[in-house]
Amino acid sequence: MAQFMIDMMVMMMPYMKPTAYAGIAAATLGVVLAASQALMGAGGGLAQLAAKIAITIGLFFVACETAGRLIGMEPTLLFSSDPFDREMFRNQWPFWSLGCALVVTGAASRRAGQKS
Repeated sequence: MAQFMIDMMVMMMPYMKPTAYAGIAAATLGVVLAASQALMGAGGGLAQLAAKIAITIGLFFVACETAGRLIGMEPTLLFSSDPFDREMFRNQWPFWSLGCALVVTGAASRRAGQKS
C-alpha cells in the first residue's frame, strides 16, 4: 500500500504546480470580486464560486500533505524556473502552507462576498 501511495504521489507531482496556480488565481479572483461586491454590489455570486474553488483546492493540498506525511515524505512545491539554482530551497513551499493560505483566503472572500 505504501508503494502504491508513493507511485501515485510521483505521478501527481507534475500537476501540482498548475493546480496551485489555479488555486491562487481563484483566491485572487475571489478577493477582487468580494471587494467589488462590498463596494458596488456586483459580483457576489462569482465571488462565492471563486472562493469555493479556492477552498476546495486548499483542502486538496492539505489532504495531500497529510497523505505524504503518512508515508514518510515531505511534499513541497518548487517555485523556481531552474531546479539546479543555488537559491532553490528558498522557493520550496510545503503543501500545508499553500493549502492553509488558500483556505483562509477563500473563506475570507466568501464571507466578504456574501450579499447582505
